[in-house]
Amino acid sequence: MSATPVLLAIEASQRRGGVAVRDRDGLDHVEWLGASSKHDDDLLAAVDRLYTRLRLAPADTGVVGVSTGPGGFTGLRVAVATAKMLAESLGARLVAVPTALVVAERRLGPGPITVALASKQGSVWETRLDRAGDDAPWTVEQAGRLSDAVAVRVDDLAALMGDQYLPQELRDRCAAAGVVVVEPIFDPVACLAVTSRLFDQGRTIDPLAIVPIYARPPAVVINTDRDRYRP
Repeated sequence: MSATPVLLAIEASQRRGGVAVRDRDGLDHVEWLGASSKHDDDLLAAVDRLYTRLRLAPADTGVVGVSTGPGGFTGLRVAVATAKMLAESLGARLVAVPTALVVAERRLGPGPITVALASKQGSVWETRLDRAGDDAPWTVEQAGRLSDAVAVRVDDLAALMGDQYLPQELRDRCAAAGVVVVEPIFDPVACLAVTSRLFDQGRTIDPLAIVPIYARPPAVVINTDRDRYRP
């Protein structure tokens, strides 16, 4: 492996996804997945487009990072499987990146903050983060967990990151406490930055051990005509 490995990061936890590369000169580059394409159709193609543009070979990859969720079932499954395959086939190191850290990476200012993902039926996947100073990296203060909106602590937050599906009750509690609600951004370059930091800390994972984070058991559709289950 090169002393300055090429880093590849995959952020495909949501409907809008992309990949990013940090080259040997320390420059970051991004390729977005096609807006009308499924992740399983365009993910490897996006990696190929980016590597072709940068004149890199797959074997140049030293580190692969992937945003592990929670998020969309199909996007997470495809992203994690692709990252695992690339790491194993290329002999690269693998980094599992909680999606909350990707979201927090672009947040300026003090903490603590809470990243609320996978909102549904009055519950959210909440991860609480803080930092030692405005220029310090975000760290997880409370690991992600599924919580009812009424149980999410907001009184001491600097901000809560939540999308359009955030339960109204939680929005109202934030408003009453003077806590700003910020729309999360799922940025492949932010995923790349977190990948680099975790790799430098030695926080890699065996490809056989990495799994997506699902906030809830995946929904199953029963096809009664054929008497079978379909994902």
